[in-house]
Amino acid sequence: MPLVFVFICLPKLILGQQRSHLLFFKDNLIHFNPAHAGVDESKIQIGSRSQWLGIKNAPRVNSLRYISAKKKNVTWGYNIETDRVFIENKNSISADYSYQLKLGDLKTIYLGMRVGVYSYNFDVNELVRVTNEPNEMLEAVRGYVGNIIGAGFYYSDVREKAEHFFSYAVPNVVSLRRFKAENGITTEVTDRIHHYFIGGSSIKMGENSLIPHFLVRHVKHAPVLYSFLMGFDFRKNFELGFGITNNDYLSGYFSLKKMEKYNFGIGYEFPNSTRKTALRKGTVEFNLIYKLSSSARKLIEIETLKTDAID
Repeated sequence: MPLVFVFICLPKLILGQQRSHLLFFKDNLIHFNPAHAGVDESKIQIGSRSQWLGIKNAPRVNSLRYISAKKKNVTWGYNIETDRVFIENKNSISADYSYQLKLGDLKTIYLGMRVGVYSYNFDVNELVRVTNEPNEMLEAVRGYVGNIIGAGFYYSDVREKAEHFFSYAVPNVVSLRRFKAENGITTEVTDRIHHYFIGGSSIKMGENSLIPHFLVRHVKHAPVLYSFLMGFDFRKNFELGFGITNNDYLSGYFSLKKMEKYNFGIGYEFPNSTRKTALRKGTVEFNLIYKLSSSARKLIEIETLKTDAID
């Protein structure tokens, strides 16, 4: 979630941003890691996250992604994202490249790279002001454009009774720090590098599966974010999960997986009732996946059947 700091008492205005956190980070790993484009089949994915429900201009993230079919171990992904937080509006467009490296029959590494551009705009007219007198500090706020160069890797270990994965990514390695002076007022914009560590397992228990997974986000000069969720997959028909984050929020989600072409998920985050916070509002998140092809998954199932027949 982006943050805005305005020091009215000084002739300097400072703006700083953080990337949005997602509840469905397991099913939307490409939001953080371009390498994940090669993990699943070709698909179209739509996501929407609305924070602090009931508050005007509260944080909201929308995304549209297309993942191509894999060709010669290479997969491409294309992303469009909009991120609004009060007076800030960020729009980005990027392309992902993912290359698959097989480490035997069970282990696979995916290496990914992302390139793109983003723009930030600030609507100072949305600020609630005590007076309508002209303010040179606000007039000095200007939008800007930045580059996206991201990288990451994804490790997968698929076994008979359990699947494990680990992901590390930097969605944008460009650390932007821009100064601009106008009429004696200096504005400073800082976009810091974000590091994401994401991992988890899918442990089979008969026809069901237990799916623990976690996310760690590290940004310089900001608190480290930890998020842990426990999911339960019931016969690959639907998944139900609960989680906790160290920002005093609890969460729950439901994903419908029974349909052949569609996966639909809805999640809700709410503040921990035992902690006192200045702002206590919930967050709702939607995740829709339309599968364009499942040839890779069918091929794996066929190979598994052949192996069982030989045994």
